[in-house]
Amino acid sequence: MEIRFEQPLWLWLALASLPLAVVGLIWFRTMSPGRRISAVVARAVLVALLALLLAGASNVRKTQGVSVVVVADVSGSLARYAPATRWADGVTRGVSESITHALTRLETDRGVEDLLGVVSAEATARVQAMPSRASVGRRELFGGDESATDLDSGLRLARAIVPAETTGRVVLVSDGRQTRGDAVAAARELAGAGVRVDVVPVAYDLKDEVVLESVDAPPTAGAESVATLRIALRAGSASTGTLRVEREGSVVDLDPAPDRTGRRVALTPGLNIEMVQVRLPAGRVHRFGVTYEPDVLAHDAGGAVYAGDTILENNTGGAFTMTPGRGAVLLVDGVGMGEPGAGSALARVWREAGLSVEVTPPGGIPTGLLELERYDLVVLENVPADSVPEATQEQLTRFVQEMGGGLVMVGGPNSFAAGGWKGSTLEPLLPVRLDLPQRLIVPETATLFVIDNSGSMRRFVLGSSRTQQEIANDATALAIRSLDAKDLVGVIAFNNRADVVVPLGPNVNAKSSSEKVRDISPGGGTNALPALELAREQLRGVAHVKVRHVVVLSDGKSRKDAQLPAFCEALAAEGIRVSTIAVGDDSSLETMAKMATLGQGAYYHALNPDMLPQIFLKAVRVVRSPLVREEPFTPMVGDATSPLLAGVGSVPDLGGLALASVRAEPTVQNALQTAEGEPVLAHWNAGAGRVVAFTSDAHRWGEGWTAWEGYRGVWTQIARYASRAPSGEGMSAAAIVDGARLRVRVEAMDETTQRPRQGLSMPATLYAPSGEAIELRLAETAPGVYEGEAPLREEGGYVALVRPMAAGERLPPVVVGASMAAGSEYAALSSDDALLKEIAAAGGGRLLTYEELNAAAMFDRAGLTPREAWVPLRRALLLWALAVLLIDIGTRRVAWDRWTSGRFTPRAQESMARGAARTLGALRERA
Repeated sequence: MEIRFEQPLWLWLALASLPLAVVGLIWFRTMSPGRRISAVVARAVLVALLALLLAGASNVRKTQGVSVVVVADVSGSLARYAPATRWADGVTRGVSESITHALTRLETDRGVEDLLGVVSAEATARVQAMPSRASVGRRELFGGDESATDLDSGLRLARAIVPAETTGRVVLVSDGRQTRGDAVAAARELAGAGVRVDVVPVAYDLKDEVVLESVDAPPTAGAESVATLRIALRAGSASTGTLRVEREGSVVDLDPAPDRTGRRVALTPGLNIEMVQVRLPAGRVHRFGVTYEPDVLAHDAGGAVYAGDTILENNTGGAFTMTPGRGAVLLVDGVGMGEPGAGSALARVWREAGLSVEVTPPGGIPTGLLELERYDLVVLENVPADSVPEATQEQLTRFVQEMGGGLVMVGGPNSFAAGGWKGSTLEPLLPVRLDLPQRLIVPETATLFVIDNSGSMRRFVLGSSRTQQEIANDATALAIRSLDAKDLVGVIAFNNRADVVVPLGPNVNAKSSSEKVRDISPGGGTNALPALELAREQLRGVAHVKVRHVVVLSDGKSRKDAQLPAFCEALAAEGIRVSTIAVGDDSSLETMAKMATLGQGAYYHALNPDMLPQIFLKAVRVVRSPLVREEPFTPMVGDATSPLLAGVGSVPDLGGLALASVRAEPTVQNALQTAEGEPVLAHWNAGAGRVVAFTSDAHRWGEGWTAWEGYRGVWTQIARYASRAPSGEGMSAAAIVDGARLRVRVEAMDETTQRPRQGLSMPATLYAPSGEAIELRLAETAPGVYEGEAPLREEGGYVALVRPMAAGERLPPVVVGASMAAGSEYAALSSDDALLKEIAAAGGGRLLTYEELNAAAMFDRAGLTPREAWVPLRRALLLWALAVLLIDIGTRRVAWDRWTSGRFTPRAQESMARGAARTLGALRERA
């Protein structure tokens, strides 16, 4: 047995037992010698045990255990292109069957100390099985997100799951076609950590395949000019088909024939270039989509047979061109849902003023920065928060703060706090506060969230690294933040049992409640009835509240589900409304719908868990009278210097408003307000953009304004003030995709002197299609020329926002973009055997075949250096310390020496008698 210490300096604490022993001998002098010595020894041993505990004493064992982790490339290219392999047993197996068969052989023939794990590498790396003695051969590896290959993450994840007490070995099964990361660097890192990386190449070389390699469009083009697209197609053999081009979803006619719109092409083996000219209409952003459709030669049992092509996923591409100039105004109409009527009144006013206006219902709001770049101003008119997904709100925030776009929020019964915007991502942008004075708020709602946290909630959402439980927790937290501080809120989680996560009470600390909700973890079965009984018990105690509401979320079938609808009906009879949210297809949809119907609530079916945040907001949003005041009032001029009121005298009455509070920041200008000081028209600068809040509306409450002569002038001034300023003059920019990297180039010219502008600072942010922000800084590579580059990890459109600065002064931002072609996973027509050899060499491993992937080779211990397994002695030392502590206390508190003393023996009694006689004699002598 070898003992080692993690922090040996703590062993010096054991020396303290020596002075303690001296002090103990003096302090315990009234005790018998036996008790005194035992007390001192016990105290010294206790100190020594504590020193060992603090020093981290561990028992070090030598072990020759081996953990093999198979990293299986299960991306789309391997699944589609890899040929079948004929094994030595005469059976021909596809790539999925070959990997499964190899895993089965490994786990069957391994030894007692041999552990086997599996990691799948696709768009994201996932642990399919931790290294263990359990069976792994029957796992379904394929079927995830096959759109990309990240071997780098797969190798690093494999290293991370190798138990410390075993020697790790990694086996990579792949075609070598990585689209993300650097697998060679990862293999080199693993080898440095003592983990060998072997490689099983999956080779192929396709002939009948066409790949659309790239679509190049000019980064910028003049308004209503002609843009030339350069389309590169690579063919493995001769192919005929049709080339189709779309601009912003509309078909571009490439054929003069009246019955055809595509261009007929005949491809030869190798690289083929097609040039297409497209006339650009008015607008700032022009997105192009290109598709090659091979001719269908025949149909067989496997489907269509194409002319010189097999896989269609790699036959598409895209690009976009940006046109400098003014953008349009986007009016998101929450009144008429985009239809002509009251909701389009502002659109008519702005069009008459010469502005370009597009009207869309809330569901049509752009979700990406590239789409938002087409606009200079976004107007949300009576739009509730649950109609705008949180991811879209984040993009709107970037559009305003970083890209200089404008935002106007117009009131109504579903806007501002009444629309659930309190606690939202967009709330900090508004020039008004949505926290109302306490005098205006009385408790009107009591909401109890009853959340399923059974084991099935740990499922990952397709295309995401998040589980259903995580998304449900975040959605609940978002709903809690949207409620007022005096609203009553509670959360109950249920699996086999019901637990109160947040007791029902005033929502005074929404942040703390949200954190508790986010800590909910899945596990167990599904039993909703006890949770509903607990909810009823809590809501009975707040019968004075106007609205009592239970929101139930579940993704499975509950035990005793036949009793749930009747129970919800009983709750409704007590004035408690029940709404239900069914997640996925495994939940009992009929029961959940019946619960909501009998519970007089609303039923929602979320096939996609990503929609849960909007559904939760919709479920808890109620029209609360304190948040909207519908009575005529006269707006008062608050800040006469506001540019929105230029040339405006007194203003007519308004018929109502959505209540808000004044922001205290000095940069806010409150142009109009009520007699009580509540904001009506406020504005401020938010980052690079401007935001305006008008808490009344533009039609029903503002009916008195429509006939007012200043109506058009005020709203036109609002639109022009909030709209984005023109992009940087004298700045030309371009973004070029080069393989898996994007290069941004900006040329700065002084328009007065026509000389390059040198010495500028050029920070930039690159936004990926998913919304991920990548920071980069452009360096000056030539006079007035600034360049920088960043890696690309996703397919689709990238937007680069460059924020030039001169001597600390912020210049107008420059926006440019480029597209990474879709189908890059399928772009290569052959496996990358050279890369696989490089990975094996960097990882200190070998190139193997499926047949060589056996237990004898993988778990071989020849030349293996035994690993050291540190087993902490903490538990044993704690038990010993507790025992010694009890002995120490007992020795000092219990006079156990009486039971062993010699006073019960004759010799002891004789000694005591002699002692007494001596004492008596001494006393007589003194007398």
